[in-house]
Amino acid sequence: MTTREQLLIEINSAPDFLLEEVLDFLLFAKTRRQQSPNLSGSDGAADEPPKPIWAAFEEFADSLPETTAATLPTDGAAQLDHYLYGFPKSDQSEH
Repeated sequence: MTTREQLLIEINSAPDFLLEEVLDFLLFAKTRRQQSPNLSGSDGAADEPPKPIWAAFEEFADSLPETTAATLPTDGAAQLDHYLYGFPKSDQSEH
């Protein structure tokens, strides 16, 4: 079974909210490949070393519309368990 066939089977049985996330990721990956052709090179050799992860995050953050950026939490580091796992927010004075 090919990867495409396997994906189609999973897509047919996945809930809509999950499909939205998968679509977002797929579009992101396609855009990244278009912007960095050396990521999809057939020989696997890159002309230049890949950017550090923080540079990629900075580029992504700079590309966010102001309206989207304004909705992001500002306490992400202090409330990591809340945002990742849904735990109740902790008292920030404990950290």
